[in-house]
Amino acid sequence: MWPFNKKPKLPGIELHADGQISFTLTDEEEAEVNNFFRMLKDSSQGSEQGTLYIHPDAHKAMTAWALIGYAQRQVSLVESADKRGIDKDLCFRKALAAASKAYSLHSLPIYMFDMGCLFEMLGDTASAQGAFTSFLESQGKFKASDVDNITLRQRDVEAAVLEARKKVDPTHR
Repeated sequence: MWPFNKKPKLPGIELHADGQISFTLTDEEEAEVNNFFRMLKDSSQGSEQGTLYIHPDAHKAMTAWALIGYAQRQVSLVESADKRGIDKDLCFRKALAAASKAYSLHSLPIYMFDMGCLFEMLGDTASAQGAFTSFLESQGKFKASDVDNITLRQRDVEAAVLEARKKVDPTHR
């Protein structure tokens, strides 16, 4: 379900000769995820009881959420910074890598929509179309778990579906 038509070089993502894809978090992504969990631990520790237990599925979802937050900040960096000092392409590739890793950890269809938007920002319309199509197909079959519902509270999935339909079929209204 990897929507790449080309073999882009994305930070921390490796495509192997056998078609398998592996990823590692970059130092920046790792810091973002660690900060996210540190904030949770700090805010939940009214006493000195020790560690916070997080179910593995929730941990993956929260890690993915932190990666999507990192991707959003990379895009915001491009939108708000002096164009001369920012490598726009690098920021978008970092964002795409983080969104791809988020999807690998927690396969929410909305993350495929995010990747479609990032492909568009990179000028890769064929991959964007593939991502939007995959998003629409996946979203049509998607049954949200409790963890998914919590993760999706901040997202407007219906608006994303309408936007993706317009991208896939410009005559759609």
